[in-house]
Amino acid sequence: MTVGHHRLEQPMRAEDILDAVRRHLTARHVCTLATSHGDVPWAASCFYVCRDLDLYICQRKDARTLANLLANPRAAFALDDRKTEAWLQGFGRAAVVAGDEEAWAREQLQVAAPEFVRHFSNPEYPVLRIHAELLHFADRPNKIRSHLILREGGWGFADAT
Repeated sequence: MTVGHHRLEQPMRAEDILDAVRRHLTARHVCTLATSHGDVPWAASCFYVCRDLDLYICQRKDARTLANLLANPRAAFALDDRKTEAWLQGFGRAAVVAGDEEAWAREQLQVAAPEFVRHFSNPEYPVLRIHAELLHFADRPNKIRSHLILREGGWGFADAT
């Protein structure tokens, strides 16, 4: 669209931004995960793999992150390259997974970080899925900066705050 002498780009659809988020997620395997229990916040780096917009993590049975998620499944996560070019922040709820979903996640985690095969293959260390409910994605080179929220009808733009 052209207004005067200026060419305006078409606004991005939520699905286009979600595709960019998926690419961002699959290109990385380490995130900062924030949890809390009681009045005590906790942040830790952890390996993850993703399926669509869900993150899968495997935690030691004595890990504070696991204890917090079992007591309070609300979690926030952040992924970046320690640069100002692109980053993703999100919020979701964690749940322990089992069966085929657990097997898939363990296998993918071992591929993502083969030096931790003993950790990811240990059945005493549960696998959790963090189901994203809110995403804030910025990709400066591609001029994306959006807040997306998952509602009953699917993903859409969150109200600016």
